[in-house]
Amino acid sequence: FILKPSLTGRGAGIYVFDTRERLEELLEREFASDDEDSDDEDSDDKDDSTDQQHMGSMLSSHQAVSQIREWVIQRYINRPLLLSARNNRKFHIRTYVLAAGDLNVYVYRQMLALFAPSPYTQSASDLGDQRAHLTNTCLQAKLSGFDEAQAVDLFWNLELPEDKLEHVFDQICCIMKDTFAAVASESTSFQAWGNCIEQFGFDFLVDENYTAFMLEANAYPDFKQTGEGLKSVVEGFMAASVAVAAEKFLLDPELVPSELREMMDTDRKDLVKVFAHKNERKW
Repeated sequence: FILKPSLTGRGAGIYVFDTRERLEELLEREFASDDEDSDDEDSDDKDDSTDQQHMGSMLSSHQAVSQIREWVIQRYINRPLLLSARNNRKFHIRTYVLAAGDLNVYVYRQMLALFAPSPYTQSASDLGDQRAHLTNTCLQAKLSGFDEAQAVDLFWNLELPEDKLEHVFDQICCIMKDTFAAVASESTSFQAWGNCIEQFGFDFLVDENYTAFMLEANAYPDFKQTGEGLKSVVEGFMAASVAVAAEKFLLDPELVPSELREMMDTDRKDLVKVFAHKNERKW
């Protein structure tokens, strides 16, 4: 299983475990005072302490994580899709999603693949090796020898047959449709306003059978994960979002000049509409 604090980002406080005893140990350590925590790390788990020290400069402060009282436990996908051309390193897919009005949802086709720095193994003895298990680039950026080109690439550049890539993308679109259908009428957890747009970052993992699993939703996506080399992905997503917003909120479709219409169509060509819902709530 994988344990995540509910209110942190950038990979802070994430652990992989496979026994109840290990879970209890992790939670006790996180909830302990700084002094108690230091004693526990020195005496109880030398290997894990070494791993944490290795990644320590990239994580948020332990004191901040220790204040979290809500955690998420997910089943760990222990047989992820691995590519020999990428040195069998685990990766996840970052998908940018646009929600417009109340409610149209679009998946941006130009997705990212973010890789862990070390090759993946399924050995239980390696569960503490964050370099093999965690794919968040925020944990890697300050490591010596960090190579952005090795850490992040376009999903469509992966060494896979075209039909496999399309199969994964189709699954992601279906998951997004089901996700927003589930929350569209739940005003206590999700409020879609008719005059707003919202951008999300969703993360997915693909297993060895090419099945896509949603890992998490980010209401405030960290666009820095895209890196300098692929910043055109973010720029394209922003341009597509502006084109949707302009047509929906600002422009009279009957009065849009053909040149502007052509430019807007080009900007949003990589947006795939996956969900449409008319919210009938009265505020």
